[in-house]
Amino acid sequence: MRKILIGLSICLLSFLCTSCFKEVDLGFPDTVTFPGEGGVETITGNTAYTHAEIHDYKTGESGEVHKTEDGTFYNVHRWLKVEYKAYDGNNKDFIIHAEPNTTGKSRTLYIELYSGPEYATVKVVQDK
Repeated sequence: MRKILIGLSICLLSFLCTSCFKEVDLGFPDTVTFPGEGGVETITGNTAYTHAEIHDYKTGESGEVHKTEDGTFYNVHRWLKVEYKAYDGNNKDFIIHAEPNTTGKSRTLYIELYSGPEYATVKVVQDK
């Protein structure tokens, strides 16, 4: 019994010491920049992903997910909206909508795209 507990403890420790998720680029750009006027841009990568999330790394806040009847998902946070289709194994693009910047300062949010245990982060910067 003691050998079993030691073996289980070693296995548990090894799982705790390794990360479940690994950041890779999945073929998506590292950074997307919008002018102060805002705009819409379609981004395409090399790997299918299951979902996209918007995050503010400074505050820890994240976007809200909305789904339409046709299977389109929207993740919305402050001035940024990400639009993508329900996962079908071919999700390699998404659409970013940026509202006009009236703050007088540049601003930044991050989009995380998940593909199984791997994910990619796209930094979205909007000029003032």
